[in-house]
Amino acid sequence: MMTRLPSIASFDPFTGRPRLHGARRVGIRPGTELIHPIAATGDRPLHFEVAGLPPGIDVDEDGILRGTAPTVAGSHPLTVRVTNGAGTTDGTIELCVGDTLALTPPMGWNSWNFFRDDVSAELIVGIAEAMVATGMRDLGYQYVNIDDHWHGGSRALDGTPVADPVRFPEGIAAVAYRVHELGLKLGIYSDAAELTCGGCFGGLGYEDLDARTYAAWGVDLLKYDYCHAPAKRSVAVERYGTMGRALAASGRSIVFSVCEWGFRRPWRWAPQVGASYWRTTGDIFDTFAGPVVGVRSIARRTMRLADFAGPGRWNDPDMLLVGNRGKGVSTGVLQLVEGWRIGPVLWNFKGLTDEQARSHMTLWAMLAAPLLASHDLSATQTFDLDLLRNPEILAIDQDALGQQARRRRSAPGTWVLVKPLVDGRLALSVTNLARGPRTVAVDLAPLGLAEGAKVLDAWSMAELGHQTSLAPLLPGHGSAVYVCRPAGTDSSGVQRT
Repeated sequence: MMTRLPSIASFDPFTGRPRLHGARRVGIRPGTELIHPIAATGDRPLHFEVAGLPPGIDVDEDGILRGTAPTVAGSHPLTVRVTNGAGTTDGTIELCVGDTLALTPPMGWNSWNFFRDDVSAELIVGIAEAMVATGMRDLGYQYVNIDDHWHGGSRALDGTPVADPVRFPEGIAAVAYRVHELGLKLGIYSDAAELTCGGCFGGLGYEDLDARTYAAWGVDLLKYDYCHAPAKRSVAVERYGTMGRALAASGRSIVFSVCEWGFRRPWRWAPQVGASYWRTTGDIFDTFAGPVVGVRSIARRTMRLADFAGPGRWNDPDMLLVGNRGKGVSTGVLQLVEGWRIGPVLWNFKGLTDEQARSHMTLWAMLAAPLLASHDLSATQTFDLDLLRNPEILAIDQDALGQQARRRRSAPGTWVLVKPLVDGRLALSVTNLARGPRTVAVDLAPLGLAEGAKVLDAWSMAELGHQTSLAPLLPGHGSAVYVCRPAGTDSSGVQRT
């Protein structure tokens, strides 16, 4: 069926019947604090009921699970009911108490792409409030991450890390408190050397103290960079291992992000040092086709690593460019690095077009990548919000099966990716790498759908009915995404007899 690519749906998270979103499997270390927003949309107010909660954990009126996890490892299936004036929806969440965190790719926001060194308590709290006000929290976004330059001029005399007293006058703990009040989680940044990429104090030699301090502050995620550090893989494994062990012993469930840019194949060793996700490439810049630094190049490299992804271990092709539109301080300009100093400007990027941004979001969701927005949330354009808030695309990324899409054979200049989902469904994306429009035909039979499938167009959220093939007409650098349910199954994927 040849179809012209429809416009993307505009989903309002504050209207309609209740609908559940986000992670359905939640990892938490034994005996540590749990803060988990039940992602639900619909007319307000929403009323939450949760059955099966272990002792010490409750749900508040905003649907935030709060409390302390059981001290013994195990699985706790929770039955969730959400009700509003338009109806009721039921679902399940599995609370998995153990050593594995981030059972689905982390979703949230990071300060680096847009703001770089211009971070402050006011900015971070404002972003957290915007995440609630835009409904992003209700769709599964949880983390608000402070990247480099939160640091004071030096550590305290006893070595304790100190935040900049002007930009964070009450310290990081006060920021974490406000972020937690909103049902969100706070991330922070450091480096496996004496200095960070921005020249602030790093974590080398202070791993145990830093981990304990971050835990005391209420930090929920640590991005650990590798600037100013030796090139040898053995040294990187040792340094990341030291911090990973310190975080595991900190008394808090702190997600660990390894950021050494894929140079030392972290997908082969990062899970063993406690990391939940790791960068696969160098930094992303606000361009689609730019060699090495663009969306296309970074996606291509990450596609090859599907064998290494799964629940609690994710390939990270870097943050989202959606919403930057060439204005990001870090991503809009490529500068020469001389030693570790920022040198002359090499290139100014205009930013992604709408179609390129749709393809960017498509590819990251299919790759089961962490979805970390990194723009000014207070000034997000409607189109960009529609990209970030599409529930069908987010559900593909957050699917509990945790498989990364694999590339199928396709015509030159196109990518066809297939991602198995729970209940026997498949997500299928088609991307046109050329600048001009083209029709890309895909036969569903070789995908194990010999009898065809019931197909949902994820971006338009439109049911297309029973199909045996698809042939979207894609604009230049455009993408389509479909969710295919095998013919002969009901909506849950169960075979009918």
